[in-house]
Amino acid sequence: MRKLELATSWGRLLLVGGSRAGEGTVVLLPQLRLALDAGYPSRALVPMEQVVVSHGHTDHLAAVPFWASQRQLQNLPGARLYAPVEIAPELSQLLALVASLERGKPFAVEVVPVTEGDEVPLRKDMVLRFFRTSHWVPTLGTLLVWKKKQLKPEFAGLPAGELAALRQAGTEVEAIVAVPLLAYLADTGPEVLESASVLAQVEVLVVECSFLSPRDVERARQFGHMHLEDLARWLPGAKNRHLVLTHLSRRHRLGPGSKQIRQALQRPQGPRIALLNVEWP
Repeated sequence: MRKLELATSWGRLLLVGGSRAGEGTVVLLPQLRLALDAGYPSRALVPMEQVVVSHGHTDHLAAVPFWASQRQLQNLPGARLYAPVEIAPELSQLLALVASLERGKPFAVEVVPVTEGDEVPLRKDMVLRFFRTSHWVPTLGTLLVWKKKQLKPEFAGLPAGELAALRQAGTEVEAIVAVPLLAYLADTGPEVLESASVLAQVEVLVVECSFLSPRDVERARQFGHMHLEDLARWLPGAKNRHLVLTHLSRRHRLGPGSKQIRQALQRPQGPRIALLNVEWP
């Protein structure tokens, strides 16, 4: 598992995770007790109170039973699992089957079906918003939105005493501003980069880059995955602070593949490039 500390307007955002196409992808935000996909079992996954499963492929959900079972074993409170409406019933069945195999009580996990456009509260100042990606099976990306309190423009520059007096008089001096903090694209082709304009503005964009070789462009298109050439073409218009790459195909060795990605995408005025690709044991 890799650990990234990323500077954002919210503060230092911690990402912990690992990814390899076909083997396992898991992205954790420990400060928010949130997991974006659970494709590989890890002790770091267990404390996450909310898990999003982007789609029905094993390398993105294989650790869901492990997570639910371990939380029960450790007497942790109930948790939530968000999943596309197309697969939520089957995930409920999977959890019920595993609980039955263990001869234990049902897991304290609420499976919540979601679809494109749905928004759910993560905590008081954070919400999750779901959007379709362009993978070959029903897949949802996740947008993390920070509801930031900000002084209204008409009150900017006023002394603290005057602001306090206005508040006491019942005047709303602050407004809520929605800041797109992080987007996780799960598995997707490049079409979503054009259809969801917010992706060019989000501070942290977690995006797959499965294929690097020119001979694999058609394979990427066929199976709804991102190619390095897609990101290189899109990147000049991007305003992201950070670009976090996942889902490298086993066709590529980790070391040379990481070097090739950085050489193609790292630019002096562009987003900072980080990688969550790993060699799973």
